[in-house]
Amino acid sequence: MPIASGIVALLLLTSAAHAASGVPEVITAVRHDVSAPMRDIIAQLPPAQVPGREQEPREVPNIFLKPGYVGISQEQADFRLPGIQTRKLGITAPSPIQSFDGQDYTSCGPGCVPPDTNGDVSDKHFIQWVNTSWAIYDKITGSKVSGPTPGNSFWIGFGGACESGNDGDPIALWDPQAHRWVMSQFSVAGNAQCVAISTTSDPLGTYYRYQFNWPNFGDYPKLAVWTDTTGTQDAYLLITHEFDASSNFVGAAFIAMQRDKMLQGQPAAMVRFPGNDAYGVEPVNLTGLLAAPAGSCPAYVHFDASTSEYKFWDLCLNWTTPASSTLSATPTRVAAGAPFVPNYNDVAELGTSSGLNAFGTHIMYRANARAFPPGAPTQLSLAVNHTVLGAAQQGGIKWVHFALKSSSPSVPSDRIFSDGFDPAAAAQALGKAILDEGTFAPDNNTRWMGGIAVDANGDIGVGYSVSSSSINPKINITGRSLNDAAGMLRDEQTCTAAATGSQLTTLNRWGDYSSMSVDPADQCTFWFTNEYYPTTSSGAWSTRICSFRFAGCGSPDFAFVSDTPRRLQICGATATADPSYALRAGVLNGFAGPVTLDTSGIPAGTTASFSVNPIQAPGSSTFTLTGGRNLPSGEYSYTAIGASGALTRTLGLQLGVSATAAAAPPLVAPVNATTGVKVRPLLSWTATPGALSYTVEVATSAAFSTIVASGNVTGTSWAVNVSLTPNTQYFWRVRAHNYCGDGANSAAFSFTTGVPGQCAVGTTLNTVFKDNFQGGINGWTTAGGGATGWTQMTAPTGTGLTGTLWGIPDNSTTSDRQLISPTIALPAAAKSVMLSYDTYHHFEENGPQGCWDNATLTIKAGNAAGFSYLGPNRMFTDPYTGLVASGEINAGLTAWCQVAASVPVRSVVDLDDFAGQSVQLNFRATTDSNGVAPAPNGWYIANLKVDVCQ
Repeated sequence: MPIASGIVALLLLTSAAHAASGVPEVITAVRHDVSAPMRDIIAQLPPAQVPGREQEPREVPNIFLKPGYVGISQEQADFRLPGIQTRKLGITAPSPIQSFDGQDYTSCGPGCVPPDTNGDVSDKHFIQWVNTSWAIYDKITGSKVSGPTPGNSFWIGFGGACESGNDGDPIALWDPQAHRWVMSQFSVAGNAQCVAISTTSDPLGTYYRYQFNWPNFGDYPKLAVWTDTTGTQDAYLLITHEFDASSNFVGAAFIAMQRDKMLQGQPAAMVRFPGNDAYGVEPVNLTGLLAAPAGSCPAYVHFDASTSEYKFWDLCLNWTTPASSTLSATPTRVAAGAPFVPNYNDVAELGTSSGLNAFGTHIMYRANARAFPPGAPTQLSLAVNHTVLGAAQQGGIKWVHFALKSSSPSVPSDRIFSDGFDPAAAAQALGKAILDEGTFAPDNNTRWMGGIAVDANGDIGVGYSVSSSSINPKINITGRSLNDAAGMLRDEQTCTAAATGSQLTTLNRWGDYSSMSVDPADQCTFWFTNEYYPTTSSGAWSTRICSFRFAGCGSPDFAFVSDTPRRLQICGATATADPSYALRAGVLNGFAGPVTLDTSGIPAGTTASFSVNPIQAPGSSTFTLTGGRNLPSGEYSYTAIGASGALTRTLGLQLGVSATAAAAPPLVAPVNATTGVKVRPLLSWTATPGALSYTVEVATSAAFSTIVASGNVTGTSWAVNVSLTPNTQYFWRVRAHNYCGDGANSAAFSFTTGVPGQCAVGTTLNTVFKDNFQGGINGWTTAGGGATGWTQMTAPTGTGLTGTLWGIPDNSTTSDRQLISPTIALPAAAKSVMLSYDTYHHFEENGPQGCWDNATLTIKAGNAAGFSYLGPNRMFTDPYTGLVASGEINAGLTAWCQVAASVPVRSVVDLDDFAGQSVQLNFRATTDSNGVAPAPNGWYIANLKVDVCQ
């Protein structure tokens, strides 16, 4: 984020899709040299600038995009719960070894928010860089060795924008294989990226310095190291968020710099693929002392919130002919084990209404990977984290542990990894699979701004901020060992003092990043740095540097892993073999010896057999569940056990069995040939033994040649998800599914829809409430706050409405405004209750399927404490148009924001189940703090009535 007083963070209204070019730009450094020793440069610097001020801190701008469409509604929210850790594990995370303050707001003259805290650790030192200054700390004592020193000190005597500007967005990175420091920040002038690489491991020695220029402003640059055993894919990786002169997002740039040349101070090139629709992406950073397998291409990782998938772009380098380097035409997708929803909601703090940015659009810095030696449980492990919604709609840390695997050499499954990782190989994308994942949200506090890494034993360390309306923000740490229960992190520890403060400034910025590293001296000690407030203030932030280590790291050990999926699914009727798993004892830190195999919890009527038992680690054995294909339909869980001396390791396995295909389910309602059916009917049927899910189809012909609606559900009812044509005959059927595949279709039933707003034959229409709004307020009330509220007005031009009506504009500032009806008594004898009104609605859209600003209809019945949302299946003629984005009021609900196909529209709403109650209607319009729909915008209603059929 450039340091530029008076620039306000811009939230763009849309993020257009960007198509990256298949041919990279090849850019050479516009200047490079070698610096004087840093200790001499520091000695000659002028006196430090005036310390930063706590009052009225200057905002460090970052150009934000509004979050994109998230394809999970509140109606689907329960599907998120299986992947969320809502309780403590009962095992405490390691306590901090070191925990000391780093730099604070006084180092960012004249004060700034946020600090962009990051750092890294070498054999001797920890270097921390916060926006405009960096400092060196002795990692044994925590004492400061040098600093704070201005960030542009690395380029003193270099000339140009890198020397004259000190604009921030800094990165301090240790290259563990080269034993060098890599320091970088941008300069707004000339759209420059400045890079300095130490010539030795001494951070106060000389540096090779480079300046690269971009055609656009490259915001939020993030740096990573990548190496492979051949050196052909070695690079310093970089991503930037690019914006044109009008601050329009023009895509993320994937960049690779020529590491081998830069380590020698030689002229260096970079390859750059701009224009990628990947706001919030991270390059994969390789930690540890080992390179990736031969020819392994570096990668970039992000998530797709609309599909709950992780996306990988592979950049395969050709440094001999850099223009021949390639980037994946489309990203590789890896599905998460359970759907997730990013947390875009501001984070609450104790003692203030000011919220903090949750940064839910980003994979957090860094995406740390580690290569392991032959025989290990994985070739490479990658750990990433981002913030998502927890079970209580609070923010949680979503963490994912990926296995990255080379496709060569091809070795027998019983000797996987035994031939080493270093064959001659052409450039190749690594395979990606999820080893483990979870969402850490064990209470109602929000956790965000995380850092994550993997140690030499495959343990994962996690650090983050935690806050809520009942606690001040603080820094906590947790993690898991390789053999902890799947999907779980340990009970957290804090690395800040018991008493901390809140940020009072109305600027909601926090972070914008933190960092987690692993000590290269022992490959076991995690180092995390992040911001916090020692006391409540407007901008007097501080930072903390904490280290911790898992007790078993570095000791010989093994992990029990499966090279086939841990969950199998079989159809007993067609299976020709019993289920089997390829098990392997992956070794760490020189472990060797026999591992005896066993199981526990296998289903009755089955036996366990192993192709080899015991195995000599590292080694493999095939576990067969003999008799498994003859099991009754059901879900089975059991455990494989490996024991060697005092070490016992377990692996949870699962099996889903369907003995036979499911029979056709009997249909229940509406009964065959029913007339006067609602245009959004509820269809139901009887459960079929052995069925796991059902497909429901609605068609306009008995042959089902034209299917107009369909759904897949696990229950025995389904509400048709589109409005059917009135007064039309339809046919419907249901088909069951299980592990044997599709069952037979049920017999088809027919029904004929009625006309919304009209009563079925044999009933009479009576109007119980009516208001055309021409005669005054008539008991209607308004509520809520922010910006302009509901008023009676003359119909705006372009809405198609006339006369006096109730209306509200699409406000450009945050608002939540309600129009509430008088109490309406609905007769108990009513067989049908219908609300209808003429309407026009148009609010700020989030793409073709989503809403930011939005309108919904709610109702309060009887003595209810509040209003309840009226869902989409009640909207007969004017369906909700989009899903409300996370971070917005009504997030996760479907709502109105787009203009109806024809205007005005007569909206008919089903209120049948409220018969016999007294109700109030609430027309709720909500907006965020920026952006509105094109005029005419807002919500307007006229000619409202409630009819009943008796």
